[in-house]
Amino acid sequence: MASKKRIPPLPLEEIERLLVRSDPIIKRHAATVHIESDFIYSGVYATSFGYEGILTAGHCANEFLAADHIALSVSDERHQLWVKPTAFEHVRIGYDEFEGYTSSGPDLSFAIIRDQKLLRIIKTQNHEFYDLDYHSTKVKEVFTPDMHNINWAVEGNPGEKIEVKKETVDGKEQTTIFTTAALVQGNLAGYQLREPFDYVTILVGSGFDAFPASYKGISGGGIWYQRFVSTDGKTYDVEPILAGVAVWQSEKPTVRKGYKVRTVTGHGWVSVYGHVRLALAEKRSSKGSF
Repeated sequence: MASKKRIPPLPLEEIERLLVRSDPIIKRHAATVHIESDFIYSGVYATSFGYEGILTAGHCANEFLAADHIALSVSDERHQLWVKPTAFEHVRIGYDEFEGYTSSGPDLSFAIIRDQKLLRIIKTQNHEFYDLDYHSTKVKEVFTPDMHNINWAVEGNPGEKIEVKKETVDGKEQTTIFTTAALVQGNLAGYQLREPFDYVTILVGSGFDAFPASYKGISGGGIWYQRFVSTDGKTYDVEPILAGVAVWQSEKPTVRKGYKVRTVTGHGWVSVYGHVRLALAEKRSSKGSF
């Protein structure tokens, strides 16, 4: 798929302002998972066929669901939210428990949240579950050969941004872990449909300005297409749509136009709106599933 470099006829400052306005929409769906102070995973709160859970990379789900305890970061304020892996049900997409995921795919999972109390807590913290069923109706309309290729982003939690501090809380020393939920702007760099799954690649900065040097920790986070929409060709808005799930980063950064860059590759829209939904639909229709 070749994507044309087209942008709305707007000043650069206005384009940047519109993109920033979409940040809170994306953040509401962002999941942050810890198992230890220096182990962090990203994901997308999503829903399909009545299931609500965390859409993420398969290797991320395999690791955090094998831990004794899982910590979810659901607020900008200091808090503790520890849960057991039994709060989730692991749905593997395109691979099974024994074969495992591969280095090139498929590597995709949906962790259904079975704990109703946990669901209520997440929702009361202004998080929303992205409706894959509703947005699946827009896929053919949005992801076309003439879509823009400059307004793409990956959301997640760079591991290098974690800060671990000792603080006194209520007279007791506590370990406080600070994480950074980042929305990193990039360009669409490639798309492949390797049957039956698809893969999308975006080009992102590496190690300059606010760009992380490594995208470790971003795995499982959402890849978003921030599409410009207009009804009259004059007034524009940005409607972000989930375009994929990040899985791999390039082994080393390269230099382009004097700046270090990396590529982040993940499963694309066919995988997310097709295979993820199909797996959950089959689960819903299976005898005794609820």
